[in-house]
Amino acid sequence: MMTEQTIHINIHKEQGSTLVVVLFLLLIIMIVGTYAIKTGITSLRISTNAQINQLLTQAADTPLNKYLNTVDLTRLMSYSTAVGAAIDETAPNREFIFCYKPRVGRVFGSIVDTSVIAANETEDGARLVDSGINGLCDLTQDFGSARQAVVTQVAITIPRERDPTKQVGSHLVRGTNLSIGSGLPKNLISSQAIRVTTTAFLPAYANTTITNLQAACLSSNNVFISDNLSAEMSTKRTLKDCLMDFNVPVVSQVQEFNLASFLEQTVAP
Repeated sequence: MMTEQTIHINIHKEQGSTLVVVLFLLLIIMIVGTYAIKTGITSLRISTNAQINQLLTQAADTPLNKYLNTVDLTRLMSYSTAVGAAIDETAPNREFIFCYKPRVGRVFGSIVDTSVIAANETEDGARLVDSGINGLCDLTQDFGSARQAVVTQVAITIPRERDPTKQVGSHLVRGTNLSIGSGLPKNLISSQAIRVTTTAFLPAYANTTITNLQAACLSSNNVFISDNLSAEMSTKRTLKDCLMDFNVPVVSQVQEFNLASFLEQTVAP
């Protein structure tokens, strides 16, 4: 009887030791698995952020490229477009804004789809000036592609002060040499600098509803400038700032263009 009881006790101890080893291995597996999941989630977030940034950068580039590749300056600078209206404007610090809507069959930057805004003098934000809200993007439908994800707001301004980041004479047309008294090229008709600011963003990522986001950043009661590069506007909040308050992924780009018209003689007189 003593022998049988001893064997039974030894078997029980061996089973208990095996169970402890199994539990210890399971604990190690859980720790390693948790770490692997955490690492995978972090990598996924980094990858997603990179993809979002690339998508927004491309969306912000698209309207700029349309201006860059424009060859018909007569149509571009006519009063029927935002650029032409901005050039004709005499009041300072006004923006001509429109939403980039390639799926709408109208002229790019048409004055019909443009709003004029001016920054408030004594308070933050801006106001609509003698125009409707056609230039404000509708966050429920004014998407830049069929993917219905990215919305791009475009702002046209006319720089009226010297840019300290530019070298002296950088705005002059090729063929001009002031050191020898050379004036503008004879075939130059006109030259005008414009500044285009694009703000591309993903409204679906906001930490509020689309309706609230629209009312807070892009409505007749709440509108913001996009270009605050001038000294007077440097302290003003922009549309990008407003969107970032709601954790909206956003990319803003600025590019200046020097629109120069030349006469080209194709037939000898």
